[in-house]
Amino acid sequence: MGIGVSVGLLAIWAPKPATDTAFALGALIMGFGITAWSTAVGIGETIEGVTTQLAISSGWTESGARAAFFVLSWLGVGWATAAAVASITLGV
Repeated sequence: MGIGVSVGLLAIWAPKPATDTAFALGALIMGFGITAWSTAVGIGETIEGVTTQLAISSGWTESGARAAFFVLSWLGVGWATAAAVASITLGV
């Protein structure tokens, strides 16, 4: 995905800004995923208890949130790594 974004941005920008932007987007996704994952780990039981107590049937579970944000974090890592590889490949 990071390589795809880098190549897509090449249509608009020069190689260095395109790969830098793709890397920054990947790092942003990774940072959000890590922050949300740690929140789910830290207060996930509380959120799940509150939804049960208030009889809110949202389907949200602590384990589901942890799994989703873990995947999102690694998606960001892969995206940033792919953008770095594209940068090296393009020689910028």
